[in-house]
Amino acid sequence: MAGELFATSGAILAFDVGGTRMKAGIIRGDTIVERQTITLNVDDRASDALARIVQLSRSLFARYDISALGLSIRGIVDSQSGIILDVNGELAELIDVPLGERLSHELGRPVFVENDARMYALGEFTHGAGRGYQNMLCLTLGTGIGSGVVIGGRVLRGPRSVLGILGGHITIQADGPRCSCGNIGCLEALVGTAGLTRRIEERLVEDPSSLLHATAHTPHHLFAAAAQHDMLALSIVDEFARNLGSGIVSLIHAYDPEVVVLGGGMMHSHQLFLPTVQAYVNTHAWTIPRGRVALVPAQLEDTAALFGIAESISHPDRYL
Repeated sequence: MAGELFATSGAILAFDVGGTRMKAGIIRGDTIVERQTITLNVDDRASDALARIVQLSRSLFARYDISALGLSIRGIVDSQSGIILDVNGELAELIDVPLGERLSHELGRPVFVENDARMYALGEFTHGAGRGYQNMLCLTLGTGIGSGVVIGGRVLRGPRSVLGILGGHITIQADGPRCSCGNIGCLEALVGTAGLTRRIEERLVEDPSSLLHATAHTPHHLFAAAAQHDMLALSIVDEFARNLGSGIVSLIHAYDPEVVVLGGGMMHSHQLFLPTVQAYVNTHAWTIPRGRVALVPAQLEDTAALFGIAESISHPDRYL
C-alpha cells in the first residue's frame, strides 16, 4: 500500500494485537481521544480477533471521522502489501493472508499493517522516552523479546522487512537452551518469560527455604520474591540482568544507539535489575559507546504501538 494512500486529514484508528489483549485507540494529532482494551480468549482463532476489529471499527465509524486504520501485530510483516510473511504461534494461520487488503475491503478505509515491536519503538521515539534522540534501540521484555531500531530519525525496516526486529534472537549462549525460533541460546530463550520460568525451576533445588517454592514460577513472582530479599530470587534476577546486558551490548555494537529504551511487562520491576544492566553495559560496551549509552524505561506502555501506527500513517517516510 503506497505511502500517499495514508496522507489523511481525519482521525486514525490504531489496533495493537497481543496474545491475550487487543488495544485500540482513536488518535487525532498527538492525542488519543478514545482508547479501548479487548480481552482475547486463549481459544480464539486469529480470525476471531480480525472479526472483532471489524466490529469495533464499524461502531467507532459512527462517532468519529476516521480516515485510515493501522494494525500492529507480531511477525515479519510486509507493510507494503499488508501481509504477515512469517510468525510463530497462534497467528501462524494468518501467514500469507492479505490482512491490509481484506480489512480495507471490509471497512472501506486504507489499512496499514506493521510489526508490533517496530511500532512500539516508533511510538517511544516520537512520543515517549526516545524523544530528543536521533539513534535509538528499543527492546520490549515479556513473553518474547521484541526490538526496534531508529537510525537518523528513521525506523529500520529493510528490503525484507526484518531489519531491526530480531534483536531477541541474537545468540548470547552458544550451548544454551533452544529458543522458540529454533535457534540455540537466543537472548529471548534466556530472558523471556519461558526462559525465566525454566531457570527458576532449574535452580529451586539450591535453596529449600526460598519463597519461590510457594509461588508460581513466573517473572512476576520472581521479582516479588526478590523485592522481599529472597536470596535465590536475587541471584536469578542478577543472572537475568547480566544476560540482558550481554544482549544489549551486542546490539549496541551492531546499531550504535545513543539510548536504549526498555519496555514491556517486566519493566514494572526495573528498579530490581536496571542498575545492574546499566553497569554491565557501561563495562562491556567497547570503544566509543562505552559509558555513553543510557538505558531508560519506556514511557508510553500500552499506547506506544498505537502512537507508532499513527506516526507511520501520517509520515510514511519514517522508514529505512
